[in-house]
Amino acid sequence: MSEIDQQLEELKMLTNTSTNTELATCLGVARNTVQTWRIRGKIPERIFIKAKQIADGSTNATSKYIELDFYDVEVSAGSGALVVQENQPEGIAFSRNFITNEIGVRPNNIFLMPVRGDSMTPTLQNQAVIMVNRIEEFTGDGIYVFRFDGQLMVKRLQFTKAGLSIVSDNETYEKWELTRKEMTTFDFEIIGEVVWAGQKI
Repeated sequence: MSEIDQQLEELKMLTNTSTNTELATCLGVARNTVQTWRIRGKIPERIFIKAKQIADGSTNATSKYIELDFYDVEVSAGSGALVVQENQPEGIAFSRNFITNEIGVRPNNIFLMPVRGDSMTPTLQNQAVIMVNRIEEFTGDGIYVFRFDGQLMVKRLQFTKAGLSIVSDNETYEKWELTRKEMTTFDFEIIGEVVWAGQKI
């Protein structure tokens, strides 16, 4: 058994869980965080501290907070930037109640990523952190993260008779259209809808 597997088994014993999914839920982290630990070959020390607290019955943090995945990708709010990396640093913790009741989304269905560029100002500033709710298709007018022709963008999408209108909140950028045919023949995929943003003032 590898060292990382031994560490995972230790965490499961401390938290009285049997599967990686149960472990992630108990620790208040996203499900694929366990796989990230495997890839890195390392589990943060704070995770062992939390697991020991759970074993001692000295914390109820797992029921109150959840750690969301943070993807450090080039999400352009300008003309579009090619995604060259998808490194995932440590997650950021949010109140489970805030996510489920205030925002109204499932904790295991969302992730965080930064914004680059100024085309979505004043709504989203450069370097803002956005919370993205994964979806499989367009559900209505709103701000979405999507991939088009190898570029990952965050824009306001509006339904039209011809297809979709891609709009920047910064009026210096012109809107453009995607026809229904282009949506099916080009490299186009909606990743998720932006449901929350945090940024410096």
